[in-house]
Amino acid sequence: MNVSPDISGDWIGHYVGHFDEMVRIDRLGPTYVAVKMSGDDHVPAGEITWRVDATSLLGEGQIAEQEFRNPRFVSGELEVIDPDHIVFHWLGVGHVEYRRDD
Repeated sequence: MNVSPDISGDWIGHYVGHFDEMVRIDRLGPTYVAVKMSGDDHVPAGEITWRVDATSLLGEGQIAEQEFRNPRFVSGELEVIDPDHIVFHWLGVGHVEYRRDD
């Protein structure tokens, strides 16, 4: 599904094995960028968690070992369920479901 709703704003993501985390999604030109407002032992607050092309929804997500060691981006894609629910898939790694923070 192409992004028809604007997904910019604050979202809450359920990162399995961690607490729910807040991310801020901004549109920077043709790209949506999700930055962690709260982080975890792997990717801390202030770091990009994923970024995608706003048209194709293809992009990359950041992964790292504990204490943000060996950070790297892997291929991924965004799935827009509806204007208030999205899922980012780190290909071969897993996914995170997000809900809008009202």
